[in-house]
Amino acid sequence: MSEGRENMRRAIPYVIGVAVVALLIYAFQPADTVREGQTAPDVVLRFTEDGLQRSLSSYRGDVLVLDFWATWCAPCRYTMPKMEEFHRKYKGQGVQVIGVAVDIDDYNNVVQFAKEMGITYPIAADTSGEAKLYYQIRNLPTLFVIDKDGVIVMKQEGYDPQRTEAQLEEAVRRALEKPAKPVIQHGQ
Repeated sequence: MSEGRENMRRAIPYVIGVAVVALLIYAFQPADTVREGQTAPDVVLRFTEDGLQRSLSSYRGDVLVLDFWATWCAPCRYTMPKMEEFHRKYKGQGVQVIGVAVDIDDYNNVVQFAKEMGITYPIAADTSGEAKLYYQIRNLPTLFVIDKDGVIVMKQEGYDPQRTEAQLEEAVRRALEKPAKPVIQHGQ
């Protein structure tokens, strides 16, 4: 009987350790899954054309298309020229395409890669990993369409040549047609 108690007493620190680790992992997970109909997380990104950091909320009033990618992602190499075509089609029509590179370890490689791919839309580097965390990026490429009020209207993981482009066009069309809510300034 005392041997059983001794084994139990030895096991208690391990059980407590596992419980603490599990609680820490749970505590640092985003509260909800990022999905359509939710307000888009407002993150700060470093843009490659000028090296400056800007928050996504600075684009409110425009429809925002976020394309999460990485230099090592083979499907991303296929989709980036498609996003370039999309950018050229909607440029000046209230649609901003932003490529968000999740390569957090090599900013200069991201800049060079975008140049080699002939990308003219803004590229932002998620150097802190914050965007990848808050947008819960698990697969690449991942597209988000965010309406003029900052609400997610489309999330698409991966790329399906049969459907992705049509879904993107439809989501952007709907977002453009929806009038933006008026901005109310406090104190006026």
